[in-house]
Amino acid sequence: MGYDRKQRRGMARKGQAVPITNDVGEILDGSLPIQTRGDLLAAIEIYPGLKDKRAAKVHIVRLAEEIGEAEALPESWKPRPKRPRGRPPGSSSLTRERYEKIIGLIRAGVFDYVAAEVAGVSSRALREWVARGEGRSKRPTSPKCRAFAKDFRQAKAEARALLEAKVYRDFPKWWLSHSAPSRKDRPGWTENGSEEDPGEHSASTEGLADLITGVRNDRLYIDPETLVPSCLNRRCRCCFHRERTPEEAERLREMADCRRTEPGGER
Repeated sequence: MGYDRKQRRGMARKGQAVPITNDVGEILDGSLPIQTRGDLLAAIEIYPGLKDKRAAKVHIVRLAEEIGEAEALPESWKPRPKRPRGRPPGSSSLTRERYEKIIGLIRAGVFDYVAAEVAGVSSRALREWVARGEGRSKRPTSPKCRAFAKDFRQAKAEARALLEAKVYRDFPKWWLSHSAPSRKDRPGWTENGSEEDPGEHSASTEGLADLITGVRNDRLYIDPETLVPSCLNRRCRCCFHRERTPEEAERLREMADCRRTEPGGER
């Protein structure tokens, strides 16, 4: 900063130095004069010993940006990049029309993914709205999402309650056989509940596991939206842990068709 007093005073008038004034406001001198990169580095070097660090930092940062040397500032001084506001690219908005349409369809007994398709969104978007409303998503929640999640769960419960009431009214024996089955030393509405071998009418643990695995695998092959958590094998790179490309989705559908033509084969 090899400037004399007259130069520093002129730079203070131009905003290139911090003005030092007397009692009547007359500029007597200027501190931290900055016109070049060398001036900037010198000002940063003496910054720790200054009294009014806040004003000095504002002055140094402003001039660093004016002379195009902002990259010379300490990392902690550089402004943080602003996070983009709004929805991520490609995401769907929960409009009032979609809100009411989905809740109405769910209340009528329609499956979740069908209600989403009717509303013009993916089933993944629907699940994300519910997860955000229930605080299970990494994305922030909102009053609209909380209200939607509450109405969604209530609509599903209402749909089930209405159908269960209809079964109770129109098919009482079937309802009793499922709500009050026969148990040992406690007769109910299924025949010979205490005498039957449970193995005759229930799947083995191995068979049930195979069935669940088969249903899951069929769903993974058919529905490109379905994702599963990462495998324990860190080397796994299969496409079931991420969104499938159109080519992968088409190939998986073809494989699913082949699997359905061989119901006795491995699932």
